[in-house]
Amino acid sequence: MGASRSNRRTAGGNRSTSSSPPSLNPANAKAPSTPPSPPPLQAAEQTLTARIGPLARENFELLDIAQRTAEQAKAAAAKAPSDKRDAAVAEALAAALAAEAITVPTLPRLLCDNVTPEELTSLMAEHGGRMALLSPEGGVFDILAGQYSKAPNLDPYLKGHPGEPMRVDRKGRPPEYIPAPALTVGVMIQPVVLRKFGADSGLAGRGLVARFLFVIPTSLGGWRDVQAPPVPPQVADQYDRTVHDLAATLAEWGDDPAVITLTPDATALRLAHAERIEVQLRPGGQFHDMREWANKLAGTTLRLAGLLHMAHYPHDGWRHPIAAAQMAAAIHLADVLAAHYTAALHTITADPASGPAGRTLRFLTDKKITDFTRRDLHRSLRRQLPKASDVATVLDTLTALGWTRPRPDGRYEVHPRAAELLESGDTVTATIESAFTAGRNTERPGNGPGESW
Repeated sequence: MGASRSNRRTAGGNRSTSSSPPSLNPANAKAPSTPPSPPPLQAAEQTLTARIGPLARENFELLDIAQRTAEQAKAAAAKAPSDKRDAAVAEALAAALAAEAITVPTLPRLLCDNVTPEELTSLMAEHGGRMALLSPEGGVFDILAGQYSKAPNLDPYLKGHPGEPMRVDRKGRPPEYIPAPALTVGVMIQPVVLRKFGADSGLAGRGLVARFLFVIPTSLGGWRDVQAPPVPPQVADQYDRTVHDLAATLAEWGDDPAVITLTPDATALRLAHAERIEVQLRPGGQFHDMREWANKLAGTTLRLAGLLHMAHYPHDGWRHPIAAAQMAAAIHLADVLAAHYTAALHTITADPASGPAGRTLRFLTDKKITDFTRRDLHRSLRRQLPKASDVATVLDTLTALGWTRPRPDGRYEVHPRAAELLESGDTVTATIESAFTAGRNTERPGNGPGESW
């Protein structure tokens, strides 16, 4: 968690930050289980405040006294007779320097919510460059889309992901410099917000969308256990303690990063995974159509391995190398997230207003077409898809997103539950067993928009 950890880097030089907006249908009753700020992080803020609070109050009083003394010395120097002026001026300067030397510590902040980019930059500057924006709603995306400004400042998001230095100079305010920003964003958004966010050409064109990890869970509506047992107390307590201790300990880390190395076995796994990603980026590969996001996947996997490693060694993870087990888990999680990103792309393009692919899909479901040829589609939608290349592009998109699939005889099949998924707003699947993995087999990517056929 970028806002609650030190300047840690894995051996590959990747900062362990993450950004992941889960997308939930409005009917999923998310609010009770997703408070604005997780309790252990709130507790960590309170712990840090308790440590710093007394010193902050003491220094505030000392600063007030020193400033009053400096003002009195300045006034006395201005009124001093000529034979005593030099001594009075020296005393006033000494008093002013003494006041400037007193620093009042800023009370620690780990979390923020609905803030403008300018406010976010200031918060990061005041708190060591690190901040976590956590929210059960997607209001931040409205701000980024221009709610308060036609040209919102994306720097804290674009630079907070790779840790590039930020320098801000604004009239009427002191300059702000953040040498190594680390921003974590975790928000719960609805599909309509995801569509708006992903379809914004300004945000996507600058690479903001590709910096996020998306989780598109299955709707549990209709299958929820109304008398589900609570989380076992020992599990909840351990979780709270681990997250609290990680945040409270690493938030006070200095500016020198700790380098976390990998074991030889973990290194071998990382290299094999990176090579697999590289191959899939080629034309016809799994990641070719989402290259901007997948180009970051190898680094993202290393970040995930670092986070899993620190979860296993919350008190001294920087003293241990990342083991093969954590790297393997990170690779599996990366595969799952790749499937979810594909599902997110599907969600973005599922709206008929989003483009030719969406309108074609709506036509197929409205007409209850279950299979067809390219020529059939071209004849039916000649006005909307006048060229054969237009038909090919649309079919490539729908097939990549799992809505259609080609058969050996040259015909295309429409996903059997396409109409239901479009109408329900559950843009992935209703298969309860596949709630986390978006219903996709990560060993055989691309086999449907949420479940096997």
